[in-house]
Amino acid sequence: MSSSKISVRTLPIVTVQPTFPIVVNEVYSGVIPFENIWISCYNNSSSDPPAPSSSIHSKVRVVLDDEDREKVVYQVREGDVHISEAERRDFGYIYSVSSPSLRIPPTRLLFPVQEYADPEKSNPQKPHRITAFSLAPDRSQYAIGYLDGSVLLYPSVPIQNSQSKYPTSAISGLSPALTRAHKSTVTSLRFFPSSRVLLSSGADFTLQVYPADPIAAASVSSASGQSSKRVSSVRTLTAHTRSVTSSAMIGRGRAIISSSMDGTIRVWNVSTGEEETLVHSAAGVGIGINRIFLDSDRDLSSSEDAEPSSNSRLYAALRDGSFEVFALGGNQKPRKLVHEFRSEKSIYGALNAITVSMPTAEAREKFIAVGSAQGVISIYNASSYASVHFRRNEASIEDLDFVPLPQSKLGLVITTGDGLPWIASLDELPITGSVDAKVSVYAELVGGDVDAVRNVSVHTVSSTIEVWTASDDGIVRRYVL
Repeated sequence: MSSSKISVRTLPIVTVQPTFPIVVNEVYSGVIPFENIWISCYNNSSSDPPAPSSSIHSKVRVVLDDEDREKVVYQVREGDVHISEAERRDFGYIYSVSSPSLRIPPTRLLFPVQEYADPEKSNPQKPHRITAFSLAPDRSQYAIGYLDGSVLLYPSVPIQNSQSKYPTSAISGLSPALTRAHKSTVTSLRFFPSSRVLLSSGADFTLQVYPADPIAAASVSSASGQSSKRVSSVRTLTAHTRSVTSSAMIGRGRAIISSSMDGTIRVWNVSTGEEETLVHSAAGVGIGINRIFLDSDRDLSSSEDAEPSSNSRLYAALRDGSFEVFALGGNQKPRKLVHEFRSEKSIYGALNAITVSMPTAEAREKFIAVGSAQGVISIYNASSYASVHFRRNEASIEDLDFVPLPQSKLGLVITTGDGLPWIASLDELPITGSVDAKVSVYAELVGGDVDAVRNVSVHTVSSTIEVWTASDDGIVRRYVL
């Protein structure tokens, strides 16, 4: 299909000094009398009348109130920004920043409530880049894949309510359980629904299946270099002729799907390790597939014998800038993938990420989100393929995941190559035809510096929404909406 020009809305950016919560805590605790922090705002969107500038870099002094010594105040010393404590939570404050001259409305700043940092892997002098991440469905542990090909399991730790009025994120330096590494970069990780088996894929053309019995966090020392026993792969799946890029789980994991830079999608029987089905991308021989997403992944049954419904769809993001949709057959063996749709190629480069929302009582439509190498996010109605498009800058989109927001709005968590992850609020979604993007910035996910954030995972715990990210500085961050 031919490419066509699309209307792309540009949204603003607000970023703040990553150590801001530490500064506030130290001022409140009396460790320091005051400290200056920086806040930067960017808005490259067109407006009428145009804004006098596209960026503001502000200096804000953090100091105790002269009369109420239990209150921290934020004195803007330079630049047109407003900052305030928007909401108090058990684990800290959510802040709000706006800039009238840049026409940036109040924007939430969410800081991590926990940071997981392996003492060896997150050394600032030589950080190990995280290239894959997965949180177990029961949230007892998480897995990290690294650029060097290693795959490590770490226990998660329950969030503790802080006794401090201005807490900082809790940093856990937990030592991992080691698994046998891929021969080169780990490209994706997925826990089976049981949370006790792990699937990895790598640039060495293989997929590996490992046992993943959890480690009790209390029994793991934070001392660098101490770890539990090495775990070996129990199954190796080999057939792809180039890097395996992504995977999806069918039902309870008796079969899996993989994609590759060789332009193929393969269905595997996990118990035998044999390939069941092979399909080629309609884009042509050798057009790599960057990411796949199976919509039935979001609603796994409790039955060990559960199979995807007959209307399950597999979505594939391609290096040529298009995406494809396949229908996945139900109970027949071997399972079949039937090509249904291929989008036009994006003029904004390869599609690095793809995800799909699930219909709810409030939003009965299903939506597809894709992210490009040049920073454009596109949302498509899964039935009509009506679309909206937006970006903030040209930094590559690394990963996407839908998230429910207050007032029954649909949100999208977006991680980027410039280290500025954020949450978009999809205030108006396309139903038919092309429409102007009705999208706003719901929150900035602050806490990292300039390291690319490659992975995101959204989980609902009771009524609480958690967002987990993993980045090139070797740190996993846990946010609560």
